[in-house]
Parts: sequence; structure tokens; C-alpha cells
Amino acid sequence: MSVEIVEAAEVTPELVAAFERLVPQLSRSNPPPSARELNEMVASPASIVLLARDPAQGGAIVGSLTLALFRIPTGLRAWIEDVVVDESARGKAWARR
Repeated sequence: MSVEIVEAAEVTPELVAAFERLVPQLSRSNPPPSARELNEMVASPASIVLLARDPAQGGAIVGSLTLALFRIPTGLRAWIEDVVVDESARGKAWARR
């Protein structure tokens, strides 16, 4: 089975719990975002939060990344930030996808 990549459209308890689990795997010096902070990210036109869901784990969120968007004089640019894959799902080349 392949991982499913979806855009976070709303902040749910599942999303908050996923970030509470994933962010410490990415950074030990920064706390996970609160529900309010996640809502700001999801609602912002300057960011897109993408989630990796594993059908083999019942569609559980097993990874995320944030696409930060900004306009400069020559066009729209984007940065990929904070890519993280849960320990349980590593080694399947999903981060590359």
C-alpha cells in the first residue's frame, strides 16, 4: 500500500495529537504547536500543512510537512519546512514522495 498525502483542512483532536507525537521527533528544543497555533497555520494563506496518512495503520497520520508560500517581485515562491515522518513509518521512502 502507498501513503496518502492530504492537505490539513481543519484542526481536529487527531491532528493535535499527531503534532504532539511528531514534533518531538523533529525537534527536542521546540514544543508542539497548540490547537490555536495549528489553526493559524491551517487557516493561513501563507502556509499549507500536508499530512501523510498510512492506510496500513487505519489512515493514521504518520508524517507532515509545511509548505510556506510568499510572493516576491518575480513571482510566488515556496519553502518546504519541518518534514517529519513518525518512527513507526520510517524506511519506506515516504519523505521523498
